[in-house]
Amino acid sequence: MQYHEKIIDSHVHCYPSAVAADPVGWGTARGEHHWVDLVTKGPQGWADVEDLLRQMDADGIERVVLQGWYWENPLTALEQNQWHADWVSRYPDRIWAMAAVHPGASDPVAVLEEARGWASGVGECLPQVQSSKGWKDPGWEAVLHWTTAADWPLC
Repeated sequence: MQYHEKIIDSHVHCYPSAVAADPVGWGTARGEHHWVDLVTKGPQGWADVEDLLRQMDADGIERVVLQGWYWENPLTALEQNQWHADWVSRYPDRIWAMAAVHPGASDPVAVLEEARGWASGVGECLPQVQSSKGWKDPGWEAVLHWTTAADWPLC
């Protein structure tokens, strides 16, 4: 009997080519100063979804879990969710994804309900970047109650 090891990378970030072409301009235009600061310091590689799939094949990785980001702007979280939903629908055997959520969204629970069709969980979250109230923000409280009831992982 031959054993086939399945490799799943559970923490991957992927962005459209337009973001990689000008991350500073893209992030600054959206008010994502923390993200810009992080991606312009240290070693940062960029891959759009096609590059990601090629690298997965080269490295023997069967599937990845795309992580969202702890965006400062609720609209950026929604934008990333659109990318992830598209990529999951195009490559369902290769990509799982987490939903990005912001506690300041008009209805963070509605964001998660909408993500049920394509997402496998929520995250990444960094409450101290996304709200001055941290986990005590009412938006985070709603997210935590929802993820617990839905039995969804939260990163």
